[in-house]
Amino acid sequence: MSEARALRSPRGPRTPLRVGGFTRWRLRSLAQRDARAGVPRAAYEAEPVGDPTPTVQAIQAHAAHYAQREGQRFITDVRSQWTEHEALLETVERETREYAERSGAFEKAAPETLQDAASPALEDLRRLARRIDRDHRRTAHLRAIIHTRFTVARLRARRYFDYSDEKVAIYWGTLRRKHPSAENISDRPPSLERPAWLTVDDARRAMELWHGSDVFGGPAIGPRQGGDNVSS
Repeated sequence: MSEARALRSPRGPRTPLRVGGFTRWRLRSLAQRDARAGVPRAAYEAEPVGDPTPTVQAIQAHAAHYAQREGQRFITDVRSQWTEHEALLETVERETREYAERSGAFEKAAPETLQDAASPALEDLRRLARRIDRDHRRTAHLRAIIHTRFTVARLRARRYFDYSDEKVAIYWGTLRRKHPSAENISDRPPSLERPAWLTVDDARRAMELWHGSDVFGGPAIGPRQGGDNVSS
């Protein structure tokens, strides 16, 4: 069985992820192989060594790729809602300006004009106000859909990183026991680095970190260039 197959991500993590028996065996085999090769080099270090080995780096890469894939899935799922939301924002902004101008003109009109509640101009203004209210409700509904699906993507990505942490712990425990310089190997396994949008609890802030700007403020959809900054 290849190393890549042992470290690959599961296809559909819809239930809590657990490291299976075969994967445990494979991780321990990789740890024994690395220990025999003296990885990491620890014999002459003054401080315990906890540097990521190639196997840990492979687990990290798989977890990061899985998170990126969840972000892309989110984009695919909400593209139509996102596009509609942006179009509605422009419409509401235009209609709000129009309402302010027309209502301002009515305030300056003659008193007898204002008393005619059934006038076509006032009825037009009321229709415009109802349209703005309707567009606001639709915008709020679209935002709720987008936030819900983004939360699902975040939960799935976080869950896979937790799963990967468990894999690293299994691998590192065996590596430390089998390594010829075990006393110089850190008892704490290396920490996996998570994308910044997975490290905050506030959903709105997480989306801003993922998007790279005001979440609903611009036409662009998707992470900014360089948006894969990570924090440990």
